[in-house]
Amino acid sequence: MLESNGTARATTSMSAYPALQASRPTIVQPTTRGESMLYPDFSFTQDYAGQLQQNPPTGSHVTNPQSCGPPPYGILRAPTFSGAAYQDSFSQGAVGTESGGQTQSLGIVLTNQRPPQAKRGPFKTDDERQATAETRKIGSCIRCRMQRIRCQINPENKLGPCLTCQKVSNAKIWRLPCLRYKITDVRLFKPGQVKGHEWTRRWREGVPDDIAHWASLETRMVMVTEGYTNRPVELQVRQFVPQEGDALARSWVHEGKKKSVDIPPYAIVNLEEAKTAYDEYIKRGIWECCQALLSHKEKILLGTYLAAMKHAADPRTPQKEKELLKKALQLWMAIRLTTKSTVIVGEETLGMPRDIMDETSPLRGQIPLPPVMGAQIELVLIHQIQAGLRREMLENLQTMTQANKQQTWFTTYLVTFILLHNVSLLCQHDAGYARKHGFKSRFAREDMVAEYQLGANILLAYFHYCNKGIYPFSPECREQDLSTLAELDKRKIKFVLVTRKAVEEHKKHWAKIRQSGDCENDFYYISQLYEQNWQPQASV
Repeated sequence: MLESNGTARATTSMSAYPALQASRPTIVQPTTRGESMLYPDFSFTQDYAGQLQQNPPTGSHVTNPQSCGPPPYGILRAPTFSGAAYQDSFSQGAVGTESGGQTQSLGIVLTNQRPPQAKRGPFKTDDERQATAETRKIGSCIRCRMQRIRCQINPENKLGPCLTCQKVSNAKIWRLPCLRYKITDVRLFKPGQVKGHEWTRRWREGVPDDIAHWASLETRMVMVTEGYTNRPVELQVRQFVPQEGDALARSWVHEGKKKSVDIPPYAIVNLEEAKTAYDEYIKRGIWECCQALLSHKEKILLGTYLAAMKHAADPRTPQKEKELLKKALQLWMAIRLTTKSTVIVGEETLGMPRDIMDETSPLRGQIPLPPVMGAQIELVLIHQIQAGLRREMLENLQTMTQANKQQTWFTTYLVTFILLHNVSLLCQHDAGYARKHGFKSRFAREDMVAEYQLGANILLAYFHYCNKGIYPFSPECREQDLSTLAELDKRKIKFVLVTRKAVEEHKKHWAKIRQSGDCENDFYYISQLYEQNWQPQASV
């Protein structure tokens, strides 16, 4: 429902948009080639982009960042937030909030379109029991899952389209292939270091145990950063006794020749303290990280992240939506910390000279992390922070999506945008790592990149299903259509219109990006949100 200039809310029936139906067979997941979803038939203005400078973080809980020399990569200096204040209001003041009015939940479809949920009785036959067990094993398709109806397996082709989807043959409605996708299956970060390039063989099971054998009683405090914020992370380190499998040098490839330099064996003393430090760092640094990564790119990127932070900080946003957005943004930043080299800054360099990395190294002029220490940081970020955030965030997103409520559309769009952009950034990182270390393949982890891309297809499939044939970012979309799809206030309507303008301006360019298979481009996956005849892309 929409409110415009104080007029009464208009309600529009969705009867013209029947539920998605299956059209033809698809292959077993997780492969993604060939399936299609068929439907019938910004330049970002100063309104949002201008706020990037107009609405810096403010408030009594904002603290001045510690100075650590000139900000790397030319990022804007910005205040950061204490963890306590963050708990009350995510980046409050950094993005501003709207005031007045009652909370309006944001949504997808009208509730009267979903059949009433019926209580299931006991199975009438053993065949029904076995069929249900088999469906649970291979998963329900999106259409049956979203409509909460029984997904009947075809006994002649158990891994093909379900019988429930095959029964629908009305050619006048749009169709979704029988895709057995589940949001909680989406992969969002790398599992660890590249095989054959591990920094240590400790912690193979991902259990964060502290090192037991130390070479010295002396502990030192070092400051480390990846360059996304002005406030480094402080860690207590100590010289350890190396064991078999521990890397004691940093290496890279230059003009086809492998080069390396020895690094002193230091490691983090207490991994639990390191986790606490990184938890706080992530909560304080999201806004700065977004600016560092996105301020020089198309305004639609930073503008959308800004909109997500605004929505998370808005007191009228329902708590569950706030938490989902916070977790998505925290996870996004936590992943960024494992896709860029972390270096030592400050006076303590663990005895390494400032020129330890020569001109041929990607880290020239910087102090590298000792390899085992780097492995510890990845262990903390991946297994202790990213894993928990991913599980909670995807479970919440799946619950919200399957509830199929009109009020949550805006939140699910923002979260999907962030997660799709994350996939492109992961592809960029993996390709860059392959080049840095002289791989002959395009990606260092080709199997993982395929899983990232499958995850993008899963997110896109659910988003397009929930749009019910309405294309909110197309010029043809009327206000009545928007009101049917989601309840948006004036600010959010303005955001949709600004985004729509950017989509129209870049449509041809984005189409070329998709056609070329350039999954490392920021818009390869994001642009698929705006396609009117979207179909799952094959792995690049």
